[in-house]
Amino acid sequence: MNISREKWLTLSSCMVSLAALMLQACTEVKETDCSKLCGNWISVGRKPDVLIYREGDAYKVTVFKRGGLSRRMKPETYLLREENGNLFINTGYRIDIAYNEAADVLTFSPHGDYTRVSEQQ
Repeated sequence: MNISREKWLTLSSCMVSLAALMLQACTEVKETDCSKLCGNWISVGRKPDVLIYREGDAYKVTVFKRGGLSRRMKPETYLLREENGNLFINTGYRIDIAYNEAADVLTFSPHGDYTRVSEQQ
């Protein structure tokens, strides 16, 4: 089969364009719908409770720690961020957050799983 040089160049440019489109489709990152995360969450492993809420355009995570000898509640609030499709908070070090929508469970790495507090609790 004899393909002319002009047809070969056209075919080659189409293949390069197709490869570029496929690469772009593979690198697109789907943003997480953080509104699904809003609410009160309790730890499965006896870690501090957390509250996730929206403030303006930002989502925030408040961690309810007990500190000191008096064991008083010391809430600390962090900005919920997303980078390349991965959720995290920066507390001085990065804590990654994963959400399993089917089970309605948050996982804070390395702090473990959290379940949503129902209105009845």
